[in-house]
This record gives sequence, structure tokens and C-alpha cells, in this order.
Amino acid sequence: MTAPAPHCNLDRLVQAMGSRDIEGLVVTQPYNVYYLSGFNATAHKSDEPRPYAVVVSRRAPDKPVLIVADYYLASFLTLPTWIEDIRPFRAVMMPLDLAPNAADIDRFIPQSGRDAAWIANARRQYAFDMASVLNRALADLGLAQAKLGFDDVGGGLRLGIGIDRLRDAYDCLMDARAIKTPAELRALERASSLNEKAIRRTIERWDPAMTWADLTRVYGEAVLALGGFVRDPGGMVWGHPPGEDPAITLQTGAEQHKVVAGTNVMFDCHGTLDLYCWDGGKTWVAGGEPSPSAQRHARATAAVAEDLLAAMRPGARISALQARARETYRKAGHPNAEETVIFFHGLGLSHMDIPIQLADGRPNTDWTLEENMVVPMHLLCPGGARDRWWVEEVVHVGAGGGRPLFSWGFEAL
Repeated sequence: MTAPAPHCNLDRLVQAMGSRDIEGLVVTQPYNVYYLSGFNATAHKSDEPRPYAVVVSRRAPDKPVLIVADYYLASFLTLPTWIEDIRPFRAVMMPLDLAPNAADIDRFIPQSGRDAAWIANARRQYAFDMASVLNRALADLGLAQAKLGFDDVGGGLRLGIGIDRLRDAYDCLMDARAIKTPAELRALERASSLNEKAIRRTIERWDPAMTWADLTRVYGEAVLALGGFVRDPGGMVWGHPPGEDPAITLQTGAEQHKVVAGTNVMFDCHGTLDLYCWDGGKTWVAGGEPSPSAQRHARATAAVAEDLLAAMRPGARISALQARARETYRKAGHPNAEETVIFFHGLGLSHMDIPIQLADGRPNTDWTLEENMVVPMHLLCPGGARDRWWVEEVVHVGAGGGRPLFSWGFEAL
């Protein structure tokens, strides 16, 4: 089986390492490991120490080392990685009451894969703990005394790396992940398409007896049927206070009031397809048409969205986009543009994918768009159940402006 090309933007990563004075990277967080290697490990939860790592040298970024627990070795026979140097270590499945043995690795190698060259290398590199494999990999890459960036600094401490050599590489990875490769753009397009289909299927199944918890469950069922994934407590994000309450809330998954006819439902949906995130949606009026006030909000929001698409070009600052959107709301007749909520974030393997700090240590709060970023724009007119209005479009930033990833425009669902 042919190994896939990496999703990662290696040139951008090397640039980010250089600007932060990082000579080598040791990446252990699951999304970053997937980003660099394509390896999506099964069985681990978010707060467990990771039994895998990718080691990258700034001087030879095309020759990384992938370190894995021995029980993961066979995974690469089914799902190959572009990384050729895979090194296993003896992990939790091997007994503590028996002495470690170099032949232990053979338990995890299927007969069908025993002749593969990378398997032979893995057998030679096998060691009895992760720190030993890591230190050997660092030495082989010329990083034995180098300044090392860890995306989990605590992981570096647990692996015995001296504090004088440790650097926080969170922003280094986010700097690279901010600019999407063609493979990532295709993954995000597929994810957005799935979300759009799942929202339409959810609408088709609505009936006036449904509660918000029911609607969230139905959305999750639609996602699962389409091959996607949502996490607890559900894929729908906005809360929907009943009556005239204009409060901005997020749902908890326990809401039991009903989705009555005429309610403005703001679909802001999160989930993943092949680990890449989707986000967004827009407003649907359950079983009816928008109220007169909601229609005014809808027209103004559509005008803002169209204008922002044209403005979302490389070099645009977030604060400038927000000010522009608010002015467009005023021109479109919104009675209180200061109350509208306008915000942006990155999207990719997370709903961040933007550095928190720049290479010089300055906060990256008012960040700047760059070509091939993927940035959801959020437009909310707060109000009661029949007044509120919402559009969230996922936008691919290009030299000619933003390209929407949804196909359905900005009018009501």
C-alpha cells in the first residue's frame, strides 16, 4: 500500500521553528501527531500521557522519526504513513513479571508484514521504554544537546528532557497549521458538506413535540449516518432561551423545553470527519416563516456576510473586519448594530489553528488573515425566540477574497 503524502505544511513549520529558535520538535499531542504523520491512534482519551511522538529536526524536516508503543506497530500495515523511520517501545501490554526481551516486538508483527523494510528497521530500533527510544532518535537526528520544542512541555519533563533545553512549541505548530495545504482544504470541504447535509436531515425530522435535547440527538444521528463524529454533549452549540429572553447562551445537552413552531433555530454545529473539523450553519424557522423583525435581521446579516466575503483577503485584520461588518449592519438598517456579535477564529484540526503568541512573544489577539487560512465568520443578531438571527459561514481566504465552503448562501434555511 502506498503511503499518503503528508497533510502538514513542512515549509511553514520549518519557518516557524527558525523564528522561535527551536532546533528540534517532539510532538505528542494527538492532533499534531496526526498532522505530521497521518497516524490517528485508537483507544486513548484526552488526559492520558501519549504513547507516541513525532521527532522533527529543523535541518532535516523530511526525515522525521515516529515513535509508537509496540501495540501500534501493525497499524501502519493498514494505514501507512509517509514517515519511513518508525521506532517502537515496550509498553503496557508486556508483563512486568517477565524480563524484557528483544523478541517481545514480534508479538505485534503480523506474518503478512514481516518482510517490510520499515518493519525490519522497527525491530532493530525496539527498546524497552519510550525515553530510551526518544533519546536515541534525538542523537541520530543530531539533536542530543539541541533546544527542543514540545507541544506538551509536561510530556518533555516526564521524558527526562532538561528544563534548559525545553521550549513551548504550541504556537509553532499552530503557526504551521494556520495555512492549509491542498489536502487539508479538501478535508475541510468534505467536513463542511457533511455538516450541511446533516443539518438538512435534522430539519426534515423536526416535529413540534421535540425538545432541544431531541433535536441535538437527531442531529448526531444524521452525522453518524453520514460518517462523521460529534462529541459529548452533542454537536449543536448555541443555546436557545425560550420566549423573549435575548441572552446569548450555549447549550448543555440537558435542555428539555420544546422546539415550538415559529422558533428561530440557530444551527451552529461542530463535529469532525477524518479528524478535520466542521463548524457553522445558519437560521431555520421551525415550521414557518421569519417574523418581520427577523426578516430585517436576515436581510442585514446577508448584506454583512456578502461584504465580508469580499473583504476577507490576506492582510485584513480581525478588528478591521469587525468594524466593517458593524458599519454594514448600520447601513442595512439594523436598529442597534453595537449589539450584534461578530467574531472569527481558525479552523482545521481544531477550532483554533491560530498562534496565541507571535514569534517575538507579542499576543496574537488582533490577528491578520493570510492566504489559505480557513476562517469561520460568525454573525449574530441577538433577540428572543422569534427575533434572533444567525449566520456562520466557513471561509477559505484567498487573494481575491473569501470562498464559502457551504453551498447554501445566506438566506434562511
